[in-house]
Amino acid sequence: MRFLAILATLLLSAATVQAAEPRPLDLGMAQIGMRLNQLRFAAFPANTKLVCGNDEPKPPGAERIPLAVVSAMAAARVDRCAIFSEDAKGQWALRPAVVAGKPVEFWFMSIEDEAGTQRIFQIVGLQPREYFDQTAEYLVGRWGAPVQRIPHFIRWLNGTSEGQLSDDNEGAHLFLFDTKLHQLLESRAPKGKPKKDAKPPAGH
Repeated sequence: MRFLAILATLLLSAATVQAAEPRPLDLGMAQIGMRLNQLRFAAFPANTKLVCGNDEPKPPGAERIPLAVVSAMAAARVDRCAIFSEDAKGQWALRPAVVAGKPVEFWFMSIEDEAGTQRIFQIVGLQPREYFDQTAEYLVGRWGAPVQRIPHFIRWLNGTSEGQLSDDNEGAHLFLFDTKLHQLLESRAPKGKPKKDAKPPAGH
């Protein structure tokens, strides 16, 4: 009996530790830090695929979507991607994903790591702001309790991953990023020229 009581205590402790572990900040289809090719070759529906700014040639219609990045980010080996679907006329358009039962337009930013692999370091989603509360409750259920929650803004942390949900007049914004990969981006950013020392006023 004493052995069974000890075993039950150990199992309860293990369950408590497991429940306390932070959940990965993923959205099912993508996770911060994953290789871009994992998303590129994911099991998408028919006539659906990932298209990136560096892809050449782009499918008809996709070239009209702003996938290019500014020159400084291009120099840092950053690419911008989105998921597209082909319509009956052979044109490709942005395909929204579904989060909490509502459509979300997603953009995926990747950066080449030190090993030469493109990894997703930032995910940005946009949906109508009236979906904010529903999406918030869905994410709390998926990611656990946030570290910060105020009106119109929620924030989660998990290791080097951070997630945010906010809303404004433009809509509800979902933002995920990896802090280590952001540091890599910052390390490659062009440094500004140092300011020249100001000349002392005359007479000094």
